[in-house]
Amino acid sequence: MIKSILLAADASQHAVGAKNQAFALAAAYGAKIVAVNVLDVRLLEMPPYLDYAYPFETIPVAQFPVELLESFRVKAERVLEEVRLAAIDEGIAVETRLEEGIPGEVLAELGDAADIIVIGKRGEHARWGKDMLGSITEGVVRRATSPVFITETEASPLRSFVILYDGSHTSNQALKLAADMAAHVGASLQVLTAGGRSEEVDRVQDEARRYLEPFTIPSRFFGLKGGPVQAVQEHLASEPADLVVMGKKGYSILQRLILGSTAEHLMRVLPLPVLLVP
Repeated sequence: MIKSILLAADASQHAVGAKNQAFALAAAYGAKIVAVNVLDVRLLEMPPYLDYAYPFETIPVAQFPVELLESFRVKAERVLEEVRLAAIDEGIAVETRLEEGIPGEVLAELGDAADIIVIGKRGEHARWGKDMLGSITEGVVRRATSPVFITETEASPLRSFVILYDGSHTSNQALKLAADMAAHVGASLQVLTAGGRSEEVDRVQDEARRYLEPFTIPSRFFGLKGGPVQAVQEHLASEPADLVVMGKKGYSILQRLILGSTAEHLMRVLPLPVLLVP
């Protein structure tokens, strides 16, 4: 059950998709949205001609002019106000927060008190980078103890979910959330189990069938051959979906910073929203 949604709000196009997806979830669940914008202290404290890769700890820190800092704050407040007014127009309960810190860390920490975090795949500086996944989003994913919904620029209706299921604890948690969300938004499920012997695949999928039976959600089950990343990509080419749901490995502080290799690769390469469940 989702009753509290933390929305990472900024001025990027991906954040528009995150906002629209968060609104759709809030409407389906009757949930409250907490929209957060984080003023990045690293940007505020480094000289304006440097980027994050510069070893700025080796030089005297130069403070941005007060006027520039204020312009960042005004921009952030405008973004949050736009989210607040849009939520009110749609009858969605909303709270806005402007924080300072390292965005990935702040959002993950605040997200621990929410049922789900919704964040765009890339942020305001996406046009300057080549990575498919923004550094702030990656930081949130690695640290968060709540599920993280990573969105694209468009928030398409959620009609079909792919759930990666291997019988592990994290995949069981992912299956539970996927079933609950599918029931609330009226989506169907595709349960994918990759690799392993056919007997093992059948056993694992029977577990999923038994769990899903009371939900009466339209569900199909697929055993995939080969490596999980390529197998999932090939499956999606023939059986499109609107969302991929999968578990994220790790419980200790150290393990939380190390994503499972399949989860990390897929969230980078898939051109559709991904929901990572701890």
